[in-house]
Amino acid sequence: MNEREKTEQLLKRLEKHSRWTYEHSIRVSGYAVDVGRCLGMEPQDLKLLWTAARLHDIGKMAIPADILDKTGSLTEEEYQSIRCHTIYGYLFLKSLGYPQIICETVKDHHERYDGRGYGAKKEIGMPTKIICAVDSYDAMKFTRPYKKGLTDEEIYQEIEENSGKQFDPKVCFAVLRTLF
Repeated sequence: MNEREKTEQLLKRLEKHSRWTYEHSIRVSGYAVDVGRCLGMEPQDLKLLWTAARLHDIGKMAIPADILDKTGSLTEEEYQSIRCHTIYGYLFLKSLGYPQIICETVKDHHERYDGRGYGAKKEIGMPTKIICAVDSYDAMKFTRPYKKGLTDEEIYQEIEENSGKQFDPKVCFAVLRTLF
């Protein structure tokens, strides 16, 4: 089985576990490739970006669905469990033989440009920067079990305000140009 087939099989499993997470992952991979093209990424890099974006939340399969779909406030334990989805995804994909760049991107997709993300990592690659921004865009745009989606104007403002903080300024420019 090739990597693309393996990825699609994993996504089918994710869909059974959490439909909204699956739909989010599909949208994020499309946005990521559009932003990557806008930034002039090479075809082989776009392929890696597409796969990493598609699988960025695969670690959520290790989180009970009742926590993912909870409408009320999370307990500290539940919140920490959800934060671990990046590590779960990394370990899972590594065990399946995915390239290290994809595994690292999945692990780091909640890192911030200013270094204040989940792991407070200072250096992150362009695929991670792109997924961080488009993941946030989609999370803001679409209603989830625990929050209502924002308007396009509100999302635009959030992305613009977080340029140089949460998001790489070059990526912000490409997101705003591509998705609005």
